[in-house]
Amino acid sequence: MILERFKVPEKDQVRVSETALCEAVTRIFEKLGVSPEDAADAADVLTMTDLRGVETHGVSNMLRAYVRDYRAGKLDPRPGWRIEREAPATAVIDAGKRLGIIVGPKAMRLAIEKARRVGVGVVTVYNSGHFGAIGHFAMQAAQEDMVGVCFTAAGLHVVPTFGAKPLLGTNPIAFAAPARQEAPLLFDAATSAIAGNKIRLAMRIGSPLLPGWVTDRDGTPIMEEKPVFDREDFYQAPLGATRDLGSHKGYGLAMMVEILCSTLSGAIYAPTRPPSKGSKPPGAAWTPLLRQRGRSRVSPRLGGAPAAPSRSPGRRPARSAARTAAPAPAW
Repeated sequence: MILERFKVPEKDQVRVSETALCEAVTRIFEKLGVSPEDAADAADVLTMTDLRGVETHGVSNMLRAYVRDYRAGKLDPRPGWRIEREAPATAVIDAGKRLGIIVGPKAMRLAIEKARRVGVGVVTVYNSGHFGAIGHFAMQAAQEDMVGVCFTAAGLHVVPTFGAKPLLGTNPIAFAAPARQEAPLLFDAATSAIAGNKIRLAMRIGSPLLPGWVTDRDGTPIMEEKPVFDREDFYQAPLGATRDLGSHKGYGLAMMVEILCSTLSGAIYAPTRPPSKGSKPPGAAWTPLLRQRGRSRVSPRLGGAPAAPSRSPGRRPARSAARTAAPAPAW
């Protein structure tokens, strides 16, 4: 669940039904020249992301950026992505400047088909736009009774541990697995201390950044609350913020994602690519695995751990369990 500091004040919220929001977003994409099928995929990703409570990557925070990039010619609305190389268990997709939240569902469907045939499917994508909340694609695999793993190398805003220049993206990792009685397990998080979109959201609602989330322009972690007025005033810290708090772990995970997404897909490696203010990441990798055994009971056991005050251990509510009943925020 998104932190309280990032939530739009109740008085400023406008809530609409999922159906109405999805239809409106679909029409916006179609107006930009996107095909009805692709527009529906994009609207589903954004709407479902809001329903899961990840407003940083949903309609209100991302749609405007996508519209801007289409109008600027950074994204191609026409169908046209292609499979560049393929083997029974693998494929490489050239997205041809198509938006990631449109190519992502298709890449995962291809990976799922391969996993169904040979037990595992690994698909990489390059030359695309922003992939949004990649947990959406990992969940596609879980809904097909498979384990889904997704990575994307995103942006160029994160400094390495002890570094003074950003050489990595926020490089999120997503993992989803089916469960017997509970909702599927889903983990989706950046390898930076804070997702880049949270900085944009903090600027929109006037919320200060917490200690350890960002660094100054010399790469020194800022260990006090800091208001943010200009995205370019800061670099982002790796997960852990400082070496003493474990930033080398976030740095190492980000490097792992960079290699899997950029090097493996044939995209531009982070330290050699120019900075961009658009929504274009270099590459992504989807890996669904076909389960060979019965579903586990991991989630209930985690949920049964003793709770700290005002906390629920190990999990959060499954927002996707009742899609039609949950209103989606749009502001």
